[in-house]
Amino acid sequence: MPGSRFESLRNCSLASLLVLAMLSPFSCGGDRGSGRQERVELAVVFSSDLLGLIRSCGCAVKDNGGLGRRATYIEKARERYPNLIVLDAGDALSLDLSYSQDEAELTWDALALMGTDAFTPGEIDFIYGLPYLKRAAERTGLDMIAANIVDAETGRPVFGSPYKIVEIEGGLRVGIVGVLDDAIRFPGYIDQSPFRIESVDKTLESLLPELKREADFLILLSHLGRERSIALASRIPDFDLVIVGHGKPLIKQLVQEGKTIVAATGMGQYLGKIELELDGSGNYIEGRYSLVTLGADIAVHPRVKDLFDYYELELTEKEEMKRKH
Repeated sequence: MPGSRFESLRNCSLASLLVLAMLSPFSCGGDRGSGRQERVELAVVFSSDLLGLIRSCGCAVKDNGGLGRRATYIEKARERYPNLIVLDAGDALSLDLSYSQDEAELTWDALALMGTDAFTPGEIDFIYGLPYLKRAAERTGLDMIAANIVDAETGRPVFGSPYKIVEIEGGLRVGIVGVLDDAIRFPGYIDQSPFRIESVDKTLESLLPELKREADFLILLSHLGRERSIALASRIPDFDLVIVGHGKPLIKQLVQEGKTIVAATGMGQYLGKIELELDGSGNYIEGRYSLVTLGADIAVHPRVKDLFDYYELELTEKEEMKRKH
């Protein structure tokens, strides 16, 4: 399929769900209107559902994962891709009783160190309360984007701007917005009194006219789980890329719903990567999706190791188990 041209994804039918083989190229063309026609390369590295798995296991076989390896991979990706956007669709923390606030603090520090462009918190990320989460964002400079999580009194998004615009080479603007499932159930001990979750559909429909004016390429961080995110992409077909969070939503094959690419990865052992070529108006020309295993061949980033030392935490699960026993 490389080199083939198809009708613009914005005009594709929503009647069918297409699944493309992992690592196979996909290609689209078309025109969103007048604009520069030069090719612009964009790479998106994404994750979700870390669920507190900040370490590799430290075992002899399949020693995968860990924030240290993630940081190294992203650092090397920045050397390869001038236009790189790093995203996370939430549930980074853990409900496990042994999970500590120091581990949470290390997580926010590491995500910021990696240059994460936007993080949409899931329900699990509220375990220490909204004030804590806002302080973590302010302390680290991590951009938390959640358009439909609003202040209970003012009705304004609790993390400030409901979306973020990233400008890449060629003058193209990428719009990033995040939402949390309005039907999601929070653990009973989480204090929800400072905020409320607005309708996902109504929130996005109200934002889209402004987003379309400000951005050429639209990304949604959808903390709705895989199936509800695919359904959302069918109802609101305006996003070019949907990154899924919630429910360990590992997608080993690229899913295309109408004109929207839907992708997800989770549990800390993998990263997703989409390499795109866009024309000067932000239309797809072609691209490639891959699932990256954070294996033992990837070194632990020294600055993340420093974070483990600072918080006096063990670097592997094997070492952590020894410490606890």
